Amino acid sequence: MVKTSRLMYLVAALAVALALPGAASAAPGWAGAWSTSPQREAGPAFAAQTLRMLVHPTIGGSSLRLRLSNTFGEADVVFGAVGVARAVSPGAAELAPGSERRVTFRGRGAVTVRKGSTVLSDPVALGIAAGQDLAVDLYVTAGGDAAAITGHDAAQGTQFVADGNQAGKGGAAFTGTVNSWFWLDGVDVRPGHGVKGSIVALGDSITDGAYTTWNGSDRWTDVLAARLGGRYGVLNQGIGGNQVLTDRTDCCGAGTSISGLEREKADVREQTAARYLILADGINDIGYNATAPDLIAGLRTIADRAHRARIRVIGATITPYGCDTGCFSPQQEAVRQEVNSWVRTSRVFDGVADFDAAIRDPELPSQVLPAYQADHLHPNIAGQRAMAESIDVALFR
Repeated sequence: MVKTSRLMYLVAALAVALALPGAASAAPGWAGAWSTSPQREAGPAFAAQTLRMLVHPTIGGSSLRLRLSNTFGEADVVFGAVGVARAVSPGAAELAPGSERRVTFRGRGAVTVRKGSTVLSDPVALGIAAGQDLAVDLYVTAGGDAAAITGHDAAQGTQFVADGNQAGKGGAAFTGTVNSWFWLDGVDVRPGHGVKGSIVALGDSITDGAYTTWNGSDRWTDVLAARLGGRYGVLNQGIGGNQVLTDRTDCCGAGTSISGLEREKADVREQTAARYLILADGINDIGYNATAPDLIAGLRTIADRAHRARIRVIGATITPYGCDTGCFSPQQEAVRQEVNSWVRTSRVFDGVADFDAAIRDPELPSQVLPAYQADHLHPNIAGQRAMAESIDVALFR
């Protein structure tokens, strides 16, 4: 007789096989509900502590699984216990009573994630609804104090830390806080009928949600997910400071911002049941004086790779960054206009999200409309909503 743990592992392996990137299905075996892009982080250090991280899935399902990443760690990391539960409310450490679940990996409660690798959990019998915040607990027993660990710098919300193994326990012990996600980079769900897969948004700090509401989950990707009514998961793969062509280590907290060309395989093609890509990157390349032909070539390469993986690509125009001093020069604005013209007219894309038209000032089209500005570069919450509402949802069949 096959042991229970082995049977659970075989079931999980079959589920992975059914969730190939880009596979078209009316109800995929698994679909991406939430994700973030892993980065190299220089700290903080975690030792014999439990992280409680809150995430906001964009579709619901009857069960779920977690993806843990040690892509950039300088040591193997060991989790002595992993848990998941429904969160009581955004920005709070309390768990919804009765929803606590132990998470296993090949039937075991502890898991070692080797440096440079990623692991998937066994299926967890916890149903969730779209927009229902989850709390994920990781009890870190080794490797959390390495010189470099894997995380995502800008969670745009409070994450919690407690001493000792507090996985699945009440919130009182979680007296420490951090502002980043660590090691958790994906939540998949087994969706119901009518869910068609996932949409990946590849971008920079605008997509990552700079200046959105703290603990508010109101990035343009969240608004788009709500507009889609649960038909598609929307996976936010934005990184602050990101460029299409070049890696960045000089901005946006301690995290490394790997170029779009380098990270698109893991962050787009390998996302669970990815059906569409919204390619919303490039403004930082212009800020570092990329030429229009080079930037266009980079965007085309990403689109071509996605198409070969049977992922349809929506090209997003680059939003304005104009002001009286210190913003785009006339030469940089000319590059932006040339790239945007190519995005709008190129046959490379299966559709266009015209973010430039959505938030520019009609009187000063090189600038963001003042009502939509958090600063001259980043849209505020109203601007994020305008971007999301400008997307024709009929593009997503």
